[in-house]
Amino acid sequence: MIGRIPITDIYPVVDGGQWPAKAVAGETFEIAATVFREGHDAVAAGVVLTAPDGRRGHLKHMREQGKGTDRWAVSVCLPDEGDWQFRIEAWGDPIGTWLHDAEIKIPRGMDVELMCEEGARLFERAARAVRATDCPAPTRVTARRATATARSRQVSRRTASS
Repeated sequence: MIGRIPITDIYPVVDGGQWPAKAVAGETFEIAATVFREGHDAVAAGVVLTAPDGRRGHLKHMREQGKGTDRWAVSVCLPDEGDWQFRIEAWGDPIGTWLHDAEIKIPRGMDVELMCEEGARLFERAARAVRATDCPAPTRVTARRATATARSRQVSRRTASS
């Protein structure tokens, strides 16, 4: 079944998934997929590796291979031998959508205050959503600073007059 954010053309795959892809322990290889959605909102993707003993690793964020290509990839290295598995996840990226729109509108002086407030609310929500155990303190501080910066009148005036 294909959901709202399809994940297609997964790599590595051997004979449509009939046979397992193989790698040597310690070898770095790429996991890739085409990830897209209907409309203009941004998406993001990541890979979760599952060890032969069933332990799930942390999500490794994939990077878009070329702007607008919908092709995402990440390099991984399996530390041990065994039957590893991977799962590709995808989700809507509201901060990515905002950043795309802000990069277009703010330099042109369009809806500057609205874009800054929208960004501030997104960063504020992101900072509240992460637990201290999931995110290092400097990252949480950066999110709080981004919120304050987006709300500052200096940003609005400086950007609108550029």
